[in-house]
Amino acid sequence: MADYLFLGALKRDFILPPGGKPLLDVPGGNVAYAAAGAALWGARPGLVARVGEDFPRRWLQEFQQRGWDVSGVRILPQRLEDRRVRIYDPTGHLSTEQPLNAFTRRKVPFPKALLNYRVPSLHRAELKKPTDHTLRLSDLPPHYGEAHGAHFSPYDYLTHNLLPAALRNGGVPFITLEPHPAYMSPLFFDDLPPLFHGLTAVLVPEATLRALFSERTADLWEMAATVGQWQVEFVIVRRARGDVWVYESRPRRRWVVAGYPATPVDPTGAGDAFSGAFLVALRETLDVVQATVRGAATASLAVETRGVNGLLESLPALLHARAEVIARQVRQV
Repeated sequence: MADYLFLGALKRDFILPPGGKPLLDVPGGNVAYAAAGAALWGARPGLVARVGEDFPRRWLQEFQQRGWDVSGVRILPQRLEDRRVRIYDPTGHLSTEQPLNAFTRRKVPFPKALLNYRVPSLHRAELKKPTDHTLRLSDLPPHYGEAHGAHFSPYDYLTHNLLPAALRNGGVPFITLEPHPAYMSPLFFDDLPPLFHGLTAVLVPEATLRALFSERTADLWEMAATVGQWQVEFVIVRRARGDVWVYESRPRRRWVVAGYPATPVDPTGAGDAFSGAFLVALRETLDVVQATVRGAATASLAVETRGVNGLLESLPALLHARAEVIARQVRQV
């Protein structure tokens, strides 16, 4: 049985990193990286996801061999679009270049597995409509209420609107969530207080939070405080420049946690790995600053390794050493 649940998408990743060889058709998706971040700190993660009948079963078997619980992975009797393409520029930032153009420019043969692939788009009018990917209550694994905590990776609006409350009512004490950029829009502003209500923590990239408040304020702390008023205990903002801002709602305390300087090898999943480590540390230490420190250390290793499997091969001593360096630079503001 899993210690922690990670709910979201499993993907077949195709990655053109800032440099070096591409990673083609490898296990990935937000939920896999979040689970890996938790596993590095000794947790036994459980995955809750929906995949199609063509998703590689051997990857699930490999997760099981690592001690992960995959009983929450529902394999549907149909094909689902589970391909994800990540293209990075030399600085490690995501590129908007079309996949065919990017592969051609880098002189990498275009993978046959990406034939007919289209960059996914989501219209806001469709956000509240269930799809085959939407997680249902029936997808939760047996005894899910015995988990120490759960994290929702960026996913569709309906999953985030319905399942956190179900887990909380089922007895899961720590529930964290990273919202999907598609619904972090001024058009959805009034829908978000009930969605976020009762969450232990909202973890959000700076750009996503600024998009939500674009018509209201440019003050990042004010944004965090507003989200905190929606009955969210902690608001964790991962800034574009690498540091993390931490807002604790009830005593209205604020911290800045410096990021660890990392050379981008493959930035895929760094934010998700942060979230997995954060959840485990928060439950174990009950200290939001320590949880953020561990998250930042884990994210730095995710940036410097290749894929989920590369992250899982990180040395524990290196992880703890980086956490110690980051902890010495924490500032309360």
